[in-house]
Amino acid sequence: MAYMGDDRTPAEEKGRVMLALVGHAFVYLLLISADAIWVIVSAVRVWRRREAGLASAARSGVHRPTLAVILAANLLYQVLVRLFRARLHRRSSGYPAEPS
Repeated sequence: MAYMGDDRTPAEEKGRVMLALVGHAFVYLLLISADAIWVIVSAVRVWRRREAGLASAARSGVHRPTLAVILAANLLYQVLVRLFRARLHRRSSGYPAEPS
């Protein structure tokens, strides 16, 4: 990214961008971990109720409020990522692209 490697970019700005990227990585790992844990817990709950039939086991084994929270968190994450990318693109539009 030419914006981060350009000498005209202030060090404070580079630091803010790096902090934002580290924060993004942390939030991403939290979301992926929550998704994986929810899938594993739901699969175990459905598996334990398999004698009742797959449809019945899925209805009783999948915790819908948790699913709703995870879906809302993923949607919010996607919106914030798009806003961050648009803001970074606006800031870096004055810098030429790196030579190939």
